[in-house]
Amino acid sequence: MARHPPSLAGIAAALLVLALCFGIIERIAPAIRGLSIWRWHRRIDFLYWFFTPIVTRTASTIAVAATAFAVVAMTGRAGLLHGAVARQPRLLQLFELLLLADLAGYWSHRAFHKRPLWRIHAIHHSSTDLDWLAASRVHPLNEILTRSVQVIPFLLLGFRGDVVAGLVPLLTLYAIFLHANVTWDFGPFRTLLASPAFHRWHHTSEEAGLDHNFAGMFPWLDLLFGTLYLPKGKQPTTFGVAGDVVPGTFLGQLLYPLRPAEREHARPA
Repeated sequence: MARHPPSLAGIAAALLVLALCFGIIERIAPAIRGLSIWRWHRRIDFLYWFFTPIVTRTASTIAVAATAFAVVAMTGRAGLLHGAVARQPRLLQLFELLLLADLAGYWSHRAFHKRPLWRIHAIHHSSTDLDWLAASRVHPLNEILTRSVQVIPFLLLGFRGDVVAGLVPLLTLYAIFLHANVTWDFGPFRTLLASPAFHRWHHTSEEAGLDHNFAGMFPWLDLLFGTLYLPKGKQPTTFGVAGDVVPGTFLGQLLYPLRPAEREHARPA
């Protein structure tokens, strides 16, 4: 599970490559036209782009590794079902992890849309112009709690550490794609695999889309639990947090969930 923190050069290179790729994609089929990556308020997203992999993901990796070490120290083995699970082919383990992690992520995501966790998650929903770079706007507590839910239980069950470790970058890349400013909904597969159209409804501040589409990979989970909203031929046009109380500065957003809630006009969006 040990991973070296990414270098500044590597993070900058990834930013340039993705900016080029999504710059092309978002010009071909934009959901909202005229969005420029150099918008002034996007400076916060650029800061998160570097802060999250260097600081936040390092902290979450340490938390996960410490938990795994504690389990081994207490039980003398690497997982509750170690052997039966770990002996499975890696590809099968990855498929199982995708299903289980999305199920765990679905319910943790719903929890983030309720008090008191909403103040942490509201940072991610504060982007008023939604495109791929908005995926980086995640409060450290949000990232640490989410990754812990999606990783620690499966280490405890005995899934191979290298397979679990490979899950995180896969989910991260897919999350970036889901935030893209495009109209794609995957047609007949729209309820089988999450699309940008599916996730953009989750981010809208419009009343119809509030508290819907919590899955990160499989929309049929929302269909199963009654939270799916994906109307055909319609796209959301407004985004952000209803009430607009989230600070507009990087430091202000980091401190926002830690401050006493004086007024709670904002609601999950």
